[in-house]
Amino acid sequence: MYADFMKMAEKSNPFFAEYSKMMAQFDPKKMADEFAKAASSTDVPKFDFDAIVELQKKNLDAFTAVSQLTVEGAQALAKRQSEMVQQAIEDATKMNETFSKIDNPQAVAATQAEMLQGAFVQSVDNTRELASLMTKSNTEATDAMNTRVVEALEEVKKTVLKAAKKK
Repeated sequence: MYADFMKMAEKSNPFFAEYSKMMAQFDPKKMADEFAKAASSTDVPKFDFDAIVELQKKNLDAFTAVSQLTVEGAQALAKRQSEMVQQAIEDATKMNETFSKIDNPQAVAATQAEMLQGAFVQSVDNTRELASLMTKSNTEATDAMNTRVVEALEEVKKTVLKAAKKK
């Protein structure tokens, strides 16, 4: 019955005949042997997986250190901003006390202008200081990351060269 079906399929569908011939010649063991033969003749470099694990550990340690530097920088910035706000509140309190003692409107205006000028200069100085703190923090973190990337690339290069010598 199967043979009859195959003859009928070959007559009605020419592509089926080619497929059936291909399936008749299909031998999984022969294919596996051919693949093993091809894979054994291929020169696959051997990697030192311990070196790769150590490299990744060092990378993780570097990322942790960079994160710590970033957190410390943010904390220093927040602390300094807090100190600046506290100073501004103290200055505003002193300003109110000063104004309450002045009776002459012209003297109040002159004092206000003088205090505004001082506040503006202080604001610009504070902004520069905060920018400097931020730059310092970013530079430290970037330098640490840059150092690790250069080290990691050098370690990869040594590992690859070592593997190439083992061939």
